[in-house]
Amino acid sequence: MKRLPLVTLAVGTALGLAVGVAGTLAYDASPDDTDAPTTGPTDGPTTQPSAEPGQAAPRSVILLIGDGMDDSMITAARNYSVGAAGRLVLDGLPATGAMTTYGLVPGPGPDHAIDYVSDSAATASGFSTGVKTIDGRISQGPSDATVVPGEDHETVLEAFARAGKRTGNVSTADITDATPAAAATHVNDRTCQDPTTMSACPAALKSAGGRGSIAEQLLDAGVDLLLGGGQQRFDRALEDGSASLLDHATTDRGYRSVRTADELAAVDDLAGGRLLGLFAPVHLTRKYAPLEARPGGATTADGRCVEQDRGTEPTVAQMTSTALDLLDDPDGFFLQVEAASVDKAEHERDICGAIGELEDLDEAVETALDYQGEHPDTLVVVTGDHAHSTQIVMDDKGGIDTATVTTADGDPMTVAYSTAYREATDGKERGKATHTGTQIRVAAIGPGAERVTGVIDQTELHAIMLGQ
Repeated sequence: MKRLPLVTLAVGTALGLAVGVAGTLAYDASPDDTDAPTTGPTDGPTTQPSAEPGQAAPRSVILLIGDGMDDSMITAARNYSVGAAGRLVLDGLPATGAMTTYGLVPGPGPDHAIDYVSDSAATASGFSTGVKTIDGRISQGPSDATVVPGEDHETVLEAFARAGKRTGNVSTADITDATPAAAATHVNDRTCQDPTTMSACPAALKSAGGRGSIAEQLLDAGVDLLLGGGQQRFDRALEDGSASLLDHATTDRGYRSVRTADELAAVDDLAGGRLLGLFAPVHLTRKYAPLEARPGGATTADGRCVEQDRGTEPTVAQMTSTALDLLDDPDGFFLQVEAASVDKAEHERDICGAIGELEDLDEAVETALDYQGEHPDTLVVVTGDHAHSTQIVMDDKGGIDTATVTTADGDPMTVAYSTAYREATDGKERGKATHTGTQIRVAAIGPGAERVTGVIDQTELHAIMLGQ
């Protein structure tokens, strides 16, 4: 079996497109918030936003992620939303390439066998830290087994925070889910999201001298802005039972809490403290009601997806807009934005849910590009974390489970989820779509954007975002 040494993959030679901003951007290594908790890990390599001589590093970085968003899903959303000849906003970024997403298999190391199909924890950790790791692992390197912690590696968000820059983390999932967790926390298992779910991570318990659960670490990291779902996580108690995580956030960590889109819109600046926006008990509501693929096919009355009430929840574009308003600073910032339910809907074979989430992400991309147009020293990167099993096929015989929608062209489009995975829910056996190991799209604009062209590995994004 082919094995891969545990090293960060080298960044390829830039292709020389004139995308950078003139001048060298200096970064202060001393955070201006001396009362803030430590933001970086104590072990492993540390990195600093910087630039090679003659190459400008981005002053700010906006990373937008469609979880599970590959070219097949982008094509399906494009066909549905604007037609086959149309173009989404994310199609228009000037530098576009392909990105590999494979991970590693647990083992004694230092060499690890390749895992060709990775989960969101391993893939998000890859672009956050620049280091390949194993499934379920959050910004730690690989180890002998999932229960054995790996080495902590500093993330891009932590590097910006350590340099005194503002940071933000936005997701339509539970904010302690794998992708947002990988931006600023370090734990051996993605399931250890709050103090009540730590059975897989005994060494991470604060009582054992560890960093704590993902929720605790997000608060301890001092991320300036946390927006997403996960109210249930933060309603739970600290390990010692002294207070809820939400009370700990507002009393001990300087966070203001908002729970609705209107409350979020009313926040004008970060002068009153950091911001914790939790808008749903778990994940945020999808734009469209589910259309789940079935054996023999499924569709709606007119073939179009049906919008559903999202109550008081903000959209990912609204969260992105507010985040940019609040993080905007002459010294720069780092913002990660995840549209999580592209993946979550795909797992459920819900084509309308996935399309709607990608449409929402496209609006967030437009918001980011508007900001970048006024701040050309900002690097905007749009990508996924891994591929999925959604495929556009000829008809409802093209897969185990299929669904058909009517596109913007007025024509039927059938998608298939050809998976042997079956599970029983609500007394019925249903399919479960899975990740795949194919390469995915990456696109960018701003300083360093030319480095995403060709074929790169997702670990290379770490250096690109830091201007190294």
